[in-house]
Amino acid sequence: MDEQNKPETPVGQQIPTQPAAPITPAEVPTEVQQEPQQIAQPTAPTQVYVPRKTDTAEVKPSRMQKFKDFVTECTRVIRVTKKPDRTEFKTIVKISGIGMAIVGFLGFFVHFVKELFF
Repeated sequence: MDEQNKPETPVGQQIPTQPAAPITPAEVPTEVQQEPQQIAQPTAPTQVYVPRKTDTAEVKPSRMQKFKDFVTECTRVIRVTKKPDRTEFKTIVKISGIGMAIVGFLGFFVHFVKELFF
């Protein structure tokens, strides 16, 4: 770097040449020491994943548990979805119509080939 482009350091702020001494735990305030534990602790009860199968025996969920799982999945989907605006709705209708037309044409073509050759 050129001497002309070097940033000048103020007189009171010299760059240290020796590494700083390590900080001892006694010098750190207790609030700062406890902060990582507070971050690690969940604030609200979280949903815990329970595996369906274990190594020793297979655990079958009851009908009530299956129903609760279904309801929680439905509520999760409803929370994520939103009502489409007019342009999104038109696009969805166009794409669905084109897809139905393609599937209908393929069905007609297969039926037509079947009638001609078999």
